Amino acid sequence: MVHVVIWKRRAAWLAGLAIGALASSSPVHADDASSSSDPAAPDKSGYNLFNPTPDGQMRKFTPDRPTKGFSVRTVDAGHFELETDIVNYTYSNDRGVVTRSIEALDPTVKLGLTNWMDFEVQFNGLQSSRSFDSASGNEVLNGAGFGDLFLRTKMNLFGNDSGPAGFALIPYVKLPSSAPVISNGAVEGGLIAPLALRPEDYIITLMTEVDVLKTANGNGRYANFVNLVGVSHPIPGLEGANAMVELFSSAGTDPATPPVYTFDLGMNFRLDQHAILDVGLNLGLNKAAPKAQVYSGISLRF
Repeated sequence: MVHVVIWKRRAAWLAGLAIGALASSSPVHADDASSSSDPAAPDKSGYNLFNPTPDGQMRKFTPDRPTKGFSVRTVDAGHFELETDIVNYTYSNDRGVVTRSIEALDPTVKLGLTNWMDFEVQFNGLQSSRSFDSASGNEVLNGAGFGDLFLRTKMNLFGNDSGPAGFALIPYVKLPSSAPVISNGAVEGGLIAPLALRPEDYIITLMTEVDVLKTANGNGRYANFVNLVGVSHPIPGLEGANAMVELFSSAGTDPATPPVYTFDLGMNFRLDQHAILDVGLNLGLNKAAPKAQVYSGISLRF
């Protein structure tokens, strides 16, 4: 318990430092921000998969990356998006076991069904993971292959196009791959609920998630709870660039699965209204969390 309290204090200090740095920046307009609803906005309720939203009426492009928080905005009806890591490297050192993992591509394809709902498929790409005993250097585990498949539906309840706040519900199911070490071989699922607050030039994301996951030992199931808070703000002097900071926690009811706490940093760079590059760094705040995870990716809208 003492270690958890210490890490939480460190996490709060890091978050306060990063958010304070953002708060001191000069005022510019965030790509994703809107302080009030536009009364003159066109009615887009009639658009659907077979009657696409006209390009001139599409909402701001806000992919679910970088960092771990989800955007509350859905893909415009009749359009689709592609979001993917280009490369993702993770380093862990937990209880004397060092793990190095690398992944190339994990494309998520999103299709807008209505003005308020989309359907999403995430293909976890080719992965390689090797674990070693830190004392002896002997290999403990070694696996490679394609990762799990995730199916999601995002449903926006309000604040999809504009407004001071937005909220969405995202039920999902995970279908396991057959790759040992890479996958636990279990069907899992849950519900994600992101809330976006848009004061001035900031985007504040408050997200909670409830999962039903496989236990570490045996084939039982347990409840897992994810919570995060993130802040995004434009980078002064860099047109189309935004910075994000985030505190993430994942803790469940399985005694054999320790909680994970991370402090996440991200930046994205808008190439145009339909293309965004990003980079990210996640830092572990407790022993069970990966020590460091670094990645880069791209998001495209069509």
